[in-house]
Amino acid sequence: MMKSRELIYAACENKEVDRIPLIFWRHFPSDELSISNFAKAIIKFQNKFDFDMVKVTSASNLITEAWGGKLIYRDDKEGSCIGTRKVLDYPVKNYKDWKKIKKLDISQTLLQKELDAIKIIRENIDNSIPVVCTIPNSLTVAKMLSGELWLKDMKEHAEEFHRGLVIITEVIIDFIKLYMKSGAESVFFYTHAATNILLTEKEYKTFGIKYDLQIFSEVKNYVDLFIFHMHGSDIMFDLLKDYPVQVINWHDRTTKPSLKDAKKVFQGAVLGGIDEHNILMKRNVDDIKKQVRDTIQQTNGRGLIIGPGCVLPVNTPVKNILAVKEAIAEYQN
Repeated sequence: MMKSRELIYAACENKEVDRIPLIFWRHFPSDELSISNFAKAIIKFQNKFDFDMVKVTSASNLITEAWGGKLIYRDDKEGSCIGTRKVLDYPVKNYKDWKKIKKLDISQTLLQKELDAIKIIRENIDNSIPVVCTIPNSLTVAKMLSGELWLKDMKEHAEEFHRGLVIITEVIIDFIKLYMKSGAESVFFYTHAATNILLTEKEYKTFGIKYDLQIFSEVKNYVDLFIFHMHGSDIMFDLLKDYPVQVINWHDRTTKPSLKDAKKVFQGAVLGGIDEHNILMKRNVDDIKKQVRDTIQQTNGRGLIIGPGCVLPVNTPVKNILAVKEAIAEYQN
């Protein structure tokens, strides 16, 4: 039987696999307050379900605090996928602040805790299972540092905004390299900005692609595998489908393209097929298994990693997650 790493890399090359790989990930809001608890929660989640990759997913806007923002923890009583903390004070308050952004010494920030957590996780997870770190792209970080101001500054103060993106990009590159040295080997690289709802393709070419490609280029010798996640609706899939990545992930059940259509134009593996909110969270086992079967049929089981369109709601029923694993096994037997 092929082990997890073999399955993932075979899928990326559209080769036949003896079992379709599966990965789910979620936030652990209260556990994130402690390095040890955060690492233990991820290890426990992995040991319970035996996924083919371990994705380390901390609060997405922690980088805001690394640059001097003020955040507070918020309890997730609704059981949603909350992976952010409430921002009390953004580091960027006006367009002039983009030029004040400084290069970070990661060892002196909260980001160092993530690196420490990676080390613990890698030491306690089977070596045949890849560990994936989660990294926002430069535009997404700009959003995290300024709230909604980034859109206005991008359009009205491009020079200052570019200056901020240059520094942000340098820090992301440093952070990825440190992640790899800490035990991760793969990167889940995501953007919240590659959607026609927020930007035009011309704007993304100017303020997004330039910095994304710089990151890919400067860390390619450190990273074994890139997963590229396009967050949101009406994504710029056709614009970004040729990024130098092995896996693409998006909300394929709620926005175009379908997995089937994506496979026609993307040479690597597609990650998705599961509607984490409307099906996995809310429906019964039969409905979940039906969606798994449809996912496999769309791709003929080639170049496929089954997973969600994005992070799981924190109170997703255990039996529903297990139903996905059962459906994969049933389909292939």
